[in-house]
Amino acid sequence: MEFWRFDTSDPALGPLLEGSYDPLLVTLSIAIACFAGLTALMLADRMIASSSATHKAWWNIGGAVAMGCGIWAMHFSAMLAFAVEGHDHMKYSLGLTLLSLVPAMLGSGAALYFMAHPNLKVHQLFLGALPMAVGIGSMHYTGMEAMRMEGLRYDLLFFCLSIVVAYLLALAALYLHFYVRRLPVFSENGLTLVAGIFMGFAVAGMHYTAMEASRFYEVSIPVAHGPLISSGAMAATIGGFAGVILGLSILATWIDRQKALQRMLEHLANTDALTGLPNRIHFQQRLGLALSHSRRHGTRLAVLFMDLNDFKAINDSLGHTTGDRVLQEFAARLAIPLRAEDMVARFGGDEFIVLVHDLDSAEDAVETVERLLKVMEAPIEFDGWQLHAQPSIGISIYPDDSERADELIQQADAAMYRAKRDDLGYYFFAKNLTDRAMLRVRLGNDLRNAVKGNQLFLHYQPLVNLHSGEWIALEALARWQHPREGRISPSIFVPLAERTGLAVPFGEWALRQACQQGRTWLDAGLAFGCIAVNIAAPQLARPGFVTRLQDILEETGLPAYHLELEITESSLMNSDQETIDRLYEIRRMGASLAIDDFGTGYSSLSYLKNLPINKLKIDRTFVQGVLQDPRDQAIIRAMVDIGTSMGFTVLAEGIETEAQGQCLLQLGCRMGQGFFFARPLDVETVAEALGRATDAAGFPFEMRGSSRS
Repeated sequence: MEFWRFDTSDPALGPLLEGSYDPLLVTLSIAIACFAGLTALMLADRMIASSSATHKAWWNIGGAVAMGCGIWAMHFSAMLAFAVEGHDHMKYSLGLTLLSLVPAMLGSGAALYFMAHPNLKVHQLFLGALPMAVGIGSMHYTGMEAMRMEGLRYDLLFFCLSIVVAYLLALAALYLHFYVRRLPVFSENGLTLVAGIFMGFAVAGMHYTAMEASRFYEVSIPVAHGPLISSGAMAATIGGFAGVILGLSILATWIDRQKALQRMLEHLANTDALTGLPNRIHFQQRLGLALSHSRRHGTRLAVLFMDLNDFKAINDSLGHTTGDRVLQEFAARLAIPLRAEDMVARFGGDEFIVLVHDLDSAEDAVETVERLLKVMEAPIEFDGWQLHAQPSIGISIYPDDSERADELIQQADAAMYRAKRDDLGYYFFAKNLTDRAMLRVRLGNDLRNAVKGNQLFLHYQPLVNLHSGEWIALEALARWQHPREGRISPSIFVPLAERTGLAVPFGEWALRQACQQGRTWLDAGLAFGCIAVNIAAPQLARPGFVTRLQDILEETGLPAYHLELEITESSLMNSDQETIDRLYEIRRMGASLAIDDFGTGYSSLSYLKNLPINKLKIDRTFVQGVLQDPRDQAIIRAMVDIGTSMGFTVLAEGIETEAQGQCLLQLGCRMGQGFFFARPLDVETVAEALGRATDAAGFPFEMRGSSRS
């Protein structure tokens, strides 16, 4: 193999030989090149249509092999069409013939990579044409070396010109792919065909331009060669190899395109054209699958049927275009409060339907309904209009109401009309569930007035020394006396406060009331140790919480060391660094901090050691089983040992019997709280007890929290 073939003065070279082409084989080579170009464009379209990077990569690799083989076949079929005087039956070097495939594939892969971009800028077009031209040019000249033609020489000017032509034709092919195919006068298939033919002529043009640089001289000196391939074997190899590769490529592309078309048709068949949501047919299919899932796992699901109130008035007064925009905005908002596993669909007109999976109880559907209603509270604004689009929602529950999909939809529809008629917002198909849900809604509204009025008040439960039974502190617990419903349990109104956004004002009210009461007791000479007040996560997360706390202490006159703030373990687990910094500020003020419900939040010890905490309050769930379950005993002993060794005071909640208190003492716990010692007491009862204790023995309260900062 000779690398420098520009020297024509070699004395071994004989006379210049004439070459000629077989027109039929030339036509065949151009056809193969067009076939390869068409394949490349189809594969590029498949890469663009692929949804994942992995699929794009596989299409790129497969396309590079297929297109490279097509260009390689075009080159050698063109070489078969070329005959040199005296060399009618040329032979080819097997190694170089196979090696010439490599640059063809690499150049094809680069071309496909750039073609697969949805759009290319001008500088990217110039860059993308370079590897394509280099790859095809390298393939051509490596293939030329595969011929048994030691007298082959190149004209330097035409050689350089062939490289330039290769680059310009590659650039033109890319330009055609990205720009000319956008012309509206062609169909998509027509453009692909035209672009493929142009690319084929571009590749063939590169080859025949490069052939013009070739000069063939007679050489009388025999040269040894490795394994050779005859012209007949080369023709068979080209025909079989290229035909199979390109045929399989187009077949795979066609199959993938049919699948993509099928997916597109399925999407169109299952999607509402106006809102982009799933349509009625798709919802019914999903509901059937969800019912099968619920039957297997024994869970409930809810169907929520909703209709926009006064939508007809919007259509009639502002037109259907405005109505369509309202429906689109409504559909966009509906997806916001739903979980990923839930589903919302447009049922028709202004009717929408929601599927809620895996409910523990029927009333759990109310939380989703309330979130849906909340996202629609803000008006829909466009073109200077502010439109309110509140829905009425009907709810049916599987399996409580029905086990059939069509009946669940009908029942939810009927409940929706009842909600619309009675202006209720939402309504359960089962009336008893509606009554309970309506009570929760009414209580949520009433709670706002209760915070401002005199319906809320505090009771105080003692924290005691388990050994002596002495009171050592008090915990403030909120109570609600509803004017119509009577006493409302904290297990109902505390979660209501969190869901309705009242956690912050409610918590501030409790904090202020407790501080005022503590100041009153101090002024009366009553020693109570400290008052523990529960702080909700939203309250602690507010940037101005520490300042507000300091203002309350100054306004009420309660010394900070008489106040203890209790934060649930789960709230602290989700705290960011700013919240933790607020805890340190509170400690520096002199107030103490306690972790409530300890043991239920799965907090790590490495996290716990960095918090400025004084006290750990063991959750009541461990105390309830302490007499029967050795595992609860082991957990409590471990928490006491760890808490004590880290400098925390440890207290057990929910002690209801003397036996539980004694068992906790044996496990090392020295402080407790629960109904066995005292239920939450009103202010007057606590004051009397504090007065008796002070008169009898000076009531030796003391702050027993750690002094760690």
